[in-house]
Amino acid sequence: MKRSKTLVVSIWGWVSSVGLLVASASALTAAPAEEIEEARAYHIGTLGYLYGFPAVDMTQAMFNETHSVGPEQRVIAPVNQFFRFRKRVTPATAGSLRAPNADTLYLSGWFDLQTEPVVIRAPDTHGRYYTLAVTDFYSEVQHVGRRTTGTAARDFVLVGPSFEGELPKDLHVIRVPTHRAWVLGRVMVGGEDDLASASQVLEGFKTVRLSEWKRGLAATAHSPPASATSVRLVDSLAFYETLNQWLRSNPNSKEEAALLAQFDAVGFGPAKIFSAEQASAATRRGLTRAIESARQMLLATSRRPLSDIRRGWIFPLALGRYGYDYLMRATVAFSGYANLPEETVYGALTSQGSGIELNGARRYLLRFAPEDVPPVGAFWSISAYRSRDYSLIENSLGRSSIGPHISGFKTRADGSFVIIVSREAPTDDSVNWLPIDEEPFYLIMRMYEPARAVLDGSYQPPAIEVLEP
Repeated sequence: MKRSKTLVVSIWGWVSSVGLLVASASALTAAPAEEIEEARAYHIGTLGYLYGFPAVDMTQAMFNETHSVGPEQRVIAPVNQFFRFRKRVTPATAGSLRAPNADTLYLSGWFDLQTEPVVIRAPDTHGRYYTLAVTDFYSEVQHVGRRTTGTAARDFVLVGPSFEGELPKDLHVIRVPTHRAWVLGRVMVGGEDDLASASQVLEGFKTVRLSEWKRGLAATAHSPPASATSVRLVDSLAFYETLNQWLRSNPNSKEEAALLAQFDAVGFGPAKIFSAEQASAATRRGLTRAIESARQMLLATSRRPLSDIRRGWIFPLALGRYGYDYLMRATVAFSGYANLPEETVYGALTSQGSGIELNGARRYLLRFAPEDVPPVGAFWSISAYRSRDYSLIENSLGRSSIGPHISGFKTRADGSFVIIVSREAPTDDSVNWLPIDEEPFYLIMRMYEPARAVLDGSYQPPAIEVLEP
């Protein structure tokens, strides 16, 4: 009897469990099911946004800068050709560049390597600093130029992942893991009096398809850019459509297979064809929320304190190589693409201490003793930017940066110098002035070809001092 009773109880328990499951399934109405679908799209979509932000952001920039999209367009050149910033960058000419510098003339070119490699011909710069930052659509960077390949005339070839042919031995090969790449070149300019010489060097950079290079042609002939409506992909569901197209058309990493399978589950992974219009309402809601949350995360992360802080200056040295740190990769792209630290280090100063942001209502002083001068192989500068949009600041002097390469820079006999950061010009003629306006701002100290002391943390720039009104 005892065994039979136990059996009956067990069976009853099993039947009851099945009944509960059936009841639960019946209670799972359309609304809760949609909530689960929306939640899944939200969580996976947030990760997908962080993962894919560089690829989509660069796709957006590539389209908008290789098509004629409006009368006020600042950057335009066909695919596989350079646009040249023939004047020093100003607030009015920066285009889509984020936190640009005014110490170099820029080259900017978008390259499609799916059909064949493209050769970049660099002139002899006769020792003048230049660098070409080759950025793939993962936001990983490679450099050629003064530090890595010297300043003699040289031909570089950009090679995409699908190319399988032989390459001439006299070309310096740059292998790019994505079918498209962005090349941002910088040529040092020491102020307006050096502009003509720097511009001549800038004009010497040419592009030519590999097949034309082999035939000895000087440069690729291009048709004028087609007219189009500018696109905005990063803050709508077009983001996931673009990411899906990109994942389907570029090689995928085996190490990321599990992650990409999650993207497939929502519909925007490489094994799917994603259409926002055809996606369910719940998925659209989840992905829309994901975009908002991810962008808030990027904004917050771009402003969070880092561990390498030297007298208030923040040194983000983990740039240009991100591995699986998708948040860092997306954050750098969100704020503005960066060079590798061995090429350029960017020290940022965002507050005057105790979390109080720098503000144009105050005046500031930087006092450089001889041992505080940035140790570099090329040159250094300090620039001011508006906090709200990473833009250079309009000012009456027309000066966006300060450094010893700028004509009129004032250094004392012992090698020390002072920089005043303020809206109004200082009355002391022995100091250097970096103008700002009334808005909150931050400073960037750029060090080109930084010495080991910058990279290992032993170099300490001076702390900023707040001056009395």
